[in-house]
Amino acid sequence: MKIDIPQDLKSWYAISCPTGGLRFDARTLELLDSNHDGHIRSEEVQAALAFLKEHGVEPGQLAEPDQDAEAKLVDVLKRIDALANAEPSEADKKALADWEADGSKPEIAVCGGDTAAAEAALAAVEPIVDAFFTPPEDMPLVTDEPDKTLPLKDHLNPKHLEAIIEFAARCVTPILGERDCIGRLDWKKVKAAFAPYRAWKAAKPVASAPEKAGLLEEERLIRYKMNLGEFLVNYVSMDRLYSGEGSAIFQTGVLRIDGKELNLCFHVDSEAAHSALSGRSECCVIYVGLSRPEEGAKRTICAVVTAGTVGGLYVGRNGVFYDRDGRDWNATITKVVESQVSLAEAFWAPWKKLGAAISGAVKKFLGDREAAADAKLTAGAQNVTAGKKDGTSGAGGAALASSVAAIGIGVGMVGAAAASLMAAVKGMGPWQAVASVVAIILVVSLPSVILTWFKLRRRDLGAILNAGGWAVNRQMRFSMKRARAFTKCARTSEWWLYAILLVMLVGLLGYTVWTFGCCGKDAADRPCQDAPAAACAATPANS
Repeated sequence: MKIDIPQDLKSWYAISCPTGGLRFDARTLELLDSNHDGHIRSEEVQAALAFLKEHGVEPGQLAEPDQDAEAKLVDVLKRIDALANAEPSEADKKALADWEADGSKPEIAVCGGDTAAAEAALAAVEPIVDAFFTPPEDMPLVTDEPDKTLPLKDHLNPKHLEAIIEFAARCVTPILGERDCIGRLDWKKVKAAFAPYRAWKAAKPVASAPEKAGLLEEERLIRYKMNLGEFLVNYVSMDRLYSGEGSAIFQTGVLRIDGKELNLCFHVDSEAAHSALSGRSECCVIYVGLSRPEEGAKRTICAVVTAGTVGGLYVGRNGVFYDRDGRDWNATITKVVESQVSLAEAFWAPWKKLGAAISGAVKKFLGDREAAADAKLTAGAQNVTAGKKDGTSGAGGAALASSVAAIGIGVGMVGAAAASLMAAVKGMGPWQAVASVVAIILVVSLPSVILTWFKLRRRDLGAILNAGGWAVNRQMRFSMKRARAFTKCARTSEWWLYAILLVMLVGLLGYTVWTFGCCGKDAADRPCQDAPAAACAATPANS
């Protein structure tokens, strides 16, 4: 594993990634996420590299495994646990007592003994209320619209109703008094009232703080040396994805379905939000619901199909998903974002459309005829008695005759078309006939193949990661070879198309040569060995 870190951030493949949904050491991700916002940005990665450099570790050394790292980490964690359980010193006890005394001050305990529960109720609704009161970017300075107010009882989304009512009772009433709704300024007042409490809570003294800080730094150094190299080849260069050596940290497992083994499987939090963006990748993406009934566990993934065909992938189709721990999950397709995945599929796409159109036309024609015949039979049944009295045969026989005549007309049309085609072919030489058929096939299929080739070259996995919360900095293209590695297909799922085409061409060539021979266009120009002796004697070649 080679680790090369460009100094220019514009060359990095990613500049931010979420801490969730990754197959990676959770504690290392926690240490990298210095502001604990759930995302690791390029500046935080650079800070980790600077930390290592301060301790004499260069990026190139991260590729060299430390055989003693695991033992060192176990030792540090034991010392951290021992320190946490140790009896605090007198100075620590006094600092903690002073901190607790400050917590009873009126400006901190704004709701008395209920302040902690009130602050928790505020935190529960803070993101959604902030979003509610945030004005749009294009909002003018002066507007005719009244300022927004948030109702605290009625007209609320049931999903947030209980949390809002709890917030109103614990936070709004003690600070603002009884209210049925609050405005933007009221919301700011409530948040400001709890700011001293939050600052006090964050300043809680830590026993043996210097010793803990030293052990934390030691743990950080060991974990970075163990894991940061792997993170970098999945973040900065994406080498783990493109090299094929192991799996990238965002690959969640393998999905087996429809004779395929799909290796590009990603964690999905919201199918609707993810699918709204994944179409920009120009990849075929399927969304799959996973379940393990014995554990009551459920989750959602998306899988990218990069080779083979997609005709067998539809909503409701079942497969089996194997996660990175080797556990098997029941898998059911819940949504398909369609896109062609191979040149073979593109070759046959126009012919499939033509076949579907012809099939639809035939079904419509026969359906119309059947409906007309049914109508006539119904009319005939109503008039059968009258028909018998006046000597007519009734409408039933007429309807049957009409249907038979319609089928006969259809067969005649097909026969006439076939005869015209054979007459056109008969007027050509054998190689001309073969060339014409090949030309027709290419005229129909070649544009589709060319357009699909360009589209396949534009496929971008960066859009898939972006839909999952990554900030991808560069396009993540992949070659046809890598596409076949990402999606491994059963041999029959792709090559049978080429086999059928080859058989068709060889059969057509053999039939044409057999029909016309190799010397002329019709029977009069065939070689003497194919004609009667008397006819041979009369030909110019034997005269």
